[in-house]
Amino acid sequence: MSSMEIAELVEARHDSVKRAIERIVERGVISLPPMVEVKIQRERRLETVSTYQLPKRDTFVVVAQLSPEFTARLVDRWQGRV
Repeated sequence: MSSMEIAELVEARHDSVKRAIERIVERGVISLPPMVEVKIQRERRLETVSTYQLPKRDTFVVVAQLSPEFTARLVDRWQGRV
């Protein structure tokens, strides 16, 4: 799951999610995930955004840290309920 998808899921700014991931990495809880450049449509232009690509376990850690009330939403997403 990408950091951008996590931001949408927990209704947070993408830059805030990326900073949270970096803080969790600094504490040694997760490993630094790979960064991927993706193109997204913003208004009428195509923009390139850097996103982290996290494995399943790390998405749980990040979402639990950012917003515990959204953890159930993440579980549902991984189980294909959403």
